[in-house]
Amino acid sequence: MHLQRFLGWGLMLIVFGIGAPWYRPQAVQADEIHPGPSNQASAYDLILAMNTLRVSYGLPALIEEPIVNALAQSSAATMAANNMSWHIGDVRGRLAAAGYGNGGTVWATENFAVSSNGMGIDEIMAAWADPDHMRPAVNPAYCNVGAGMAQTSDGRIYYVLQAAYVAGQECGSVSPAGSGGTSGPGIVPNGVPPISQLIIPVKIATPDAEGKIFHEVQAGQSFWSIAIAYQITIHDLEVWNNLSRTIPLRAGQRLFIPGKDTKGYATPTPIGMVVTQTPDADGKIIHEVQPYQALFTIAEAYHVSVDRILVLNGLQADWPLQIGQKLMISPGNITPSPTLSNIQKLTPEADGRYYHTVQSGETLSWIAALYEVPLSDLMAWNGLNAASVIRPDQKLLLLVAPPATPTLSPTTIPPTPSPSITPPPPTGTPPVTATQSTRKSGVSLILVVVTIVIGGLLWWRFSRKR
Repeated sequence: MHLQRFLGWGLMLIVFGIGAPWYRPQAVQADEIHPGPSNQASAYDLILAMNTLRVSYGLPALIEEPIVNALAQSSAATMAANNMSWHIGDVRGRLAAAGYGNGGTVWATENFAVSSNGMGIDEIMAAWADPDHMRPAVNPAYCNVGAGMAQTSDGRIYYVLQAAYVAGQECGSVSPAGSGGTSGPGIVPNGVPPISQLIIPVKIATPDAEGKIFHEVQAGQSFWSIAIAYQITIHDLEVWNNLSRTIPLRAGQRLFIPGKDTKGYATPTPIGMVVTQTPDADGKIIHEVQPYQALFTIAEAYHVSVDRILVLNGLQADWPLQIGQKLMISPGNITPSPTLSNIQKLTPEADGRYYHTVQSGETLSWIAALYEVPLSDLMAWNGLNAASVIRPDQKLLLLVAPPATPTLSPTTIPPTPSPSITPPPPTGTPPVTATQSTRKSGVSLILVVVTIVIGGLLWWRFSRKR
């Protein structure tokens, strides 16, 4: 029931697709269990973990198939060589072309994850917990499986898992290429038993008289299957039992399972559940990703859309979340400033044209949407088609004319009147009004005229006496 709850709640952001090196383990003894690498998952871990979940649903485990393994590895190598963050596409068609299905109608699904420094099986399987990626675990039609991994020159690791079946054919009836023998349900060439036969569902142990839980390991059980059954992490098993996942578990080995009542053990967030964070003083909300959490469950807990989280954090929908990653849920109480469109941000190069420099993880459709141009135009401008692969630092021509940055024209700018300041009159002197000023000017003019007339008369009189 716990596992079903986890599968129902789980959803992590990782791109669809799978590609990993072909890997077939040797026959496993009944009392031996294969370990996984300490820091990152292997192709074997991918198949084992997916089959663990499948068996928990009461379905027969998937059987490794050479052609599926080979194509998964080829896909991983191609994706790593081109730093792809999208599917190569048409996995069923590529499997059929490789000979899987012997001409029958092939159906297939593909998961892939990519990490800059390797991912543990905890992270990968949690990332593949959404309905699309869980098809290999919950769809009874799937029969065969293949997985692998490939590394880029800069250290990024691609993990791929493919599951397939042939319509109308009984599971196990597809003859692997080059097997040279017959194959049927449960029959594997060269006598190598399929991994699927080693999967043993985990039965939850009951607490002892002191309330402690000890799990007795059964053949076919792994760190992953035990951890997920008890809703803890592989790290918890390692710490509380002084173990390392690099050392094989043994049938009959007893493992202490920490729980909420264990002193010194911090009860983890229930699988698939999200403990929301309270806003800070400015209203900003930051969420730290915990194991088994996904964008869907995080968005649902905070009552926001997945797209909103993607925009606030500069993420793409096919990028995986990392445990401990901090996500901005709300920017807080800020006043948004006007922003330029992506076209308005362009700067022409020396030839006067505009270009976009491809960054890792970008796709043609994403770039077309960024500049709001038709994808067909973007491909035509650069001589590309749907099968073309773009690479980081590649320049794509954009035959667009960026609109002018919106500004106010001089005619639309309202004049700002300069403030007029009237100096106060001197203390004790009454202010002079315009009427008073006019009267004073008239009186002065009359006095001047009178003075001139009187002066003229006096001058005339004195002149006559002489």
